[in-house]
Amino acid sequence: MKKSMIVLGAAAAAAVAFTAYADETPAPKEAAKPEAAQVEQDELETEESPLFEFALQLDIKSAYVSHNRIYSDTPVAQYDIWGKINLPENFGWIGVDVWANQELNKKHSSVDTGNGGKRLGGIGEFDYEIVYGNSIGPVNLTASHLWYTYPRCGWTSQNFWTFGAEYDNEILVPSVKFYWEYCHENEPGAAFMFDFALSHTFQLTEELSLKLTSKTTLYTSEYADYLSGGEISRAAFGGWDNGVALSYAITDNLTIGGHLNFLYKLDHRVRHCQGWDSYSVRDPEDIDSPWNRTHDGMLYGGVSICFAF
Repeated sequence: MKKSMIVLGAAAAAAVAFTAYADETPAPKEAAKPEAAQVEQDELETEESPLFEFALQLDIKSAYVSHNRIYSDTPVAQYDIWGKINLPENFGWIGVDVWANQELNKKHSSVDTGNGGKRLGGIGEFDYEIVYGNSIGPVNLTASHLWYTYPRCGWTSQNFWTFGAEYDNEILVPSVKFYWEYCHENEPGAAFMFDFALSHTFQLTEELSLKLTSKTTLYTSEYADYLSGGEISRAAFGGWDNGVALSYAITDNLTIGGHLNFLYKLDHRVRHCQGWDSYSVRDPEDIDSPWNRTHDGMLYGGVSICFAF
């Protein structure tokens, strides 16, 4: 994954759920209107919250980074389909998200790729998430069930319950998302991780926005032990990821964007389980590997296009 959404980002962002890099544009100041005109305006604003919302997004990235772990250090394509139902006022919303990661340099089959050599065109991961969200004042809350599924590993899944909170304001937006991996064939016991993020968005023009993010992930001792192959027996941070993203709204429905991030690995031993070949991360214990000389930090970026209605 990945992912976080899913967010800190900002896990949170959103991660935490679905990232489109675009924020709502503040409404311009208006002169006072007659009562009848104000009623018409109120009705119009009500219509701006449709019952159903839908979005498609494509990201092309130089690496796959999720929860401050590097899953792939080569180019990937990531596909996201998001659907949302807005419930009656004060009842929140329900969303469904389907996400996939494709390694662009691993499209062909070989006998050592696992699952009989089936690469599925380089797609090594599908994620599915069912989300409920609501707000209490400026605090946005989410709860979800999340599946990380790996077709090249016999379609095994990591199953998570997640809970997230974000304090929405114009100065600095903090967020946290809690993940509990409750069911997995290699279940590490109390498998908990926390995504933390801070973000701020500058509305440069009506269509163009600039977003700054800073995020990290904390793993419990049991999860850190699992991810490090037994090298770590204490709670650990996976890394510290700082990024800048530009988003341009071409139309009300079409947005393009780009981002550049620097991930500093606080502990390079926090990685995916040894022996998993779904990703192309090089062995940090290999002295001759370029990865061994650069595991303390990695610059990566990408571009995206999103169609939403």
